[in-house]
Amino acid sequence: MTGEYRVVSFLITRAVEVGIRILVFFILCLLLGGISPFANAQLPGQKKEQFEPVIPNFSAPSADWWSGWPDASREERREWLQALTLAWEEWRNQLPEEEGLQKQAAAIDKALKGVEITWRKHAEYQRIPLLQDVKFPPDPNILTWAESDAAVNRGRLRLFGLQLEARQLDDTLSQSLVQLRKQIVRMREAKGQAKKESAALALLLAQINQLNIIEQSESLQDQLKAWQEQLDLAEGQLNRMLAELQFSSEAGEALVKDIEKQTAEIDQLAAERTALQSATVESTEPEANLKKDLALMQLEVDLLEGYLEKRKDELLLSTNSVLSEVEEKLPLVVSRDLVDSARTLIDGISRQLNIRQRQVVAWRSEEGQELDRWWRAFERIDSGLARARDLIDDVQRYELAQLQVYKERQGWWATVRERTGYFSDLFYRRWRELADYQLFTIAQNPITLRQIAKIIFVLVSAWLISGLTRRFLNRLVRKKRASEQSMYNLGRVLHYSIIAVGLVVALAMLGLDTSKLALVAGALSVGIGFGLQAIFSNFISGLILLFEQPLRVGDLVELESGVFGRIRDINVRSTRITTRDNVDILVPNSEFVAGRVINHTLEDPVRRIHVPFGVAYGSDPDLVREAAMEAARRVNITHTDWKRKTEVWLMEFGESALRFKLVVWVNSNMVSSLGDLYALYNLELLREFREKGIEFPFPQRDLHLRSCEAPLPITRKNGN
Repeated sequence: MTGEYRVVSFLITRAVEVGIRILVFFILCLLLGGISPFANAQLPGQKKEQFEPVIPNFSAPSADWWSGWPDASREERREWLQALTLAWEEWRNQLPEEEGLQKQAAAIDKALKGVEITWRKHAEYQRIPLLQDVKFPPDPNILTWAESDAAVNRGRLRLFGLQLEARQLDDTLSQSLVQLRKQIVRMREAKGQAKKESAALALLLAQINQLNIIEQSESLQDQLKAWQEQLDLAEGQLNRMLAELQFSSEAGEALVKDIEKQTAEIDQLAAERTALQSATVESTEPEANLKKDLALMQLEVDLLEGYLEKRKDELLLSTNSVLSEVEEKLPLVVSRDLVDSARTLIDGISRQLNIRQRQVVAWRSEEGQELDRWWRAFERIDSGLARARDLIDDVQRYELAQLQVYKERQGWWATVRERTGYFSDLFYRRWRELADYQLFTIAQNPITLRQIAKIIFVLVSAWLISGLTRRFLNRLVRKKRASEQSMYNLGRVLHYSIIAVGLVVALAMLGLDTSKLALVAGALSVGIGFGLQAIFSNFISGLILLFEQPLRVGDLVELESGVFGRIRDINVRSTRITTRDNVDILVPNSEFVAGRVINHTLEDPVRRIHVPFGVAYGSDPDLVREAAMEAARRVNITHTDWKRKTEVWLMEFGESALRFKLVVWVNSNMVSSLGDLYALYNLELLREFREKGIEFPFPQRDLHLRSCEAPLPITRKNGN
């Protein structure tokens, strides 16, 4: 009763879905104006529009005479093809008896018949019942369900084959359109009557072939739709059978016997494999070793098929046991080890088989029956691998069915762990298929998403390792276990080294030959010789600065160009200096190596500066000296010890003032790059001189007036 209810519910659901699709299609057509409820209504005196087939001019066919073919109905297409065939036969009788033109005309005859053959095959396919060998009996046991599932799976394989044909037809349709365009261009560019006739027939043949491909594609789409609907119904019946499974002791006994038989066969195959592996090939000929390798591969494939067949029967036996009323039931048979090992083994044997095939092709001496013998062996192994792949799919499908039966009979919680593992493995396999999809190739090496993810992981890991290394070095500096400058230089070198190693590993993962980096280095040397001299010079200068350490981060430097400030970063190409105006200047490293650089904090940060000042004549020199010393003490960067003392020197007697110098020692590490040393001392000198009443000089000038005698009298010549 439950099974009948499931079938009826499934059919009702399908009918509702089909009705909804038809309704949505009809509404869309109304909205788009494609169908109108009054389109076919005939007004009084109005005749129904008749279909008129388009017949091209065979001597110069137009490019789009056939474009209405896809929109025509099946009856209209038959009428069109019949009219086209009759017109062609009449026109063909007028063709000249030239061999080339007659061959082209025969090809067109064959193409026209090909469309009719496509229609006839389509009609035959429609008469063939789909899934005719599939039975869905009531009250099924586990073996009858397995038989029905195997038949439905054969239908699935048929559907996969049709889908492959559909994809191939899509490619053929695209290629046919390309050929049509080429033939159109050829006909337009043809010169001479003979070439024009040949080009016209070639274009007509390409157009009729296009119609045949369209018919094949539509026929195949109808088959796909029919197969998909039948498989959907079959899937519903399989689910119904799975829900109505009945325990069968006979089925259990048959499965136990099959498992015992398969175990014995597996043991025998394993013994044969061991004996063959331990056997020594006496001949040194490569053929003898190849025969042994192929025999071992065949045994491996047979063993793999045996293990998978045994696992299928174990799954069926476990599913049958849960249906019984006995308390003791077989445990769930859900293990990913066999499936994963089978996939790995299949991949390995496939690679070995490919190598052996290329080896046989490379010999080139094998001909005739001998070469056919090798290829028959290869085909047997390849067929076995295909069967093993199908068995893996069967095992996974049986595992899912087992989980469903256990869940319905034992409860939802009884299979949580197994179902979680199954679906997680399913998700992993789907991701692995996507990850192994080939995007492009580099140097004949396929690049997949998996490889790109690995490359990104390597580069990110290198960056993280470099960052963690620098953090560790900075931690040593904070704990005062190492100097800041040495750890900074070491961190820079390790950073570039780790990134370089990561790049080399990434290139190797891309399939590039890292041994050819010497060629890249040679090309770089040529580029350096021409246009990269400045960059290379700065790079080498940066390495010199890092290892020789004439400059360190935090040093107060003054360049020959007049730049004055503290060093903030020493990079490979340039060094960043912050000036007193808080302006960051990137100075090329070559300027530090080739030019003159004043480093105020290279070894001893304490240095002496001379601050000149003047006082008015008449000032007490002792008072001036005392005031200047006091002003120096008030500046916090002043350094004084028993070796380095602050002094005041009287330098000269100027025109308007007594010229002094405040000679003071300062600690450059305490000097801010935003301030000026002389400004600090001048400000304190001004304050002290005002407090002590010391005057600043003003310009003084002495004027000296000299007396002179009375001027001589001036007389004129006329005596006046």
